[in-house]
Amino acid sequence: KSDGLEDCVLIVKKMDTANITRDRFNNLVDRNRRGIIVLFKNNNSYEKAIENYNCFSSENEDGGIYFPPSLTINIKNEKLIIDYNHGRYGSWYYTFQFQNSNFELIEFHSSSNQGPVINKETYINFITKKKLIKENINYNAVGGDEEFKKTWSNVEIKSLIKLSEIEDFDELNMYKY
Repeated sequence: KSDGLEDCVLIVKKMDTANITRDRFNNLVDRNRRGIIVLFKNNNSYEKAIENYNCFSSENEDGGIYFPPSLTINIKNEKLIIDYNHGRYGSWYYTFQFQNSNFELIEFHSSSNQGPVINKETYINFITKKKLIKENINYNAVGGDEEFKKTWSNVEIKSLIKLSEIEDFDELNMYKY
């Protein structure tokens, strides 16, 4: 909140031994899902703003031939940013703003990369209901010299997505917009 007090964001994880399993390399891994709790500070105590106990997959999910993406939570300009990073392959992040007694998704950004070269970026602003797709048309780019074709379109959305109602970020299909 914009009250000058230091709020708190917690990433929580279920502790169920049924979700401790062996991966394809025969290593024991914890596949319990993770969640988020946001607390707002009020004088000398905290008040729960939202909770969602299962919206994130385990950090030990099988990424196939890749490592699973890393999850980072940031607060910037009074916005909550949930960032998935897949290293040289790209990233995607969701920007939430606290309004209407919940954190509502106001922006989505994704980047598809091949090493240092950005192949495609998608940016959706759910407040203005606009989407920008930038596609690299310089097929000989080495990174930093990409040339982008920009395509703007309108987004149809009836209501903003609430963080507390997201069942699984892995199933949150932003490309339908």
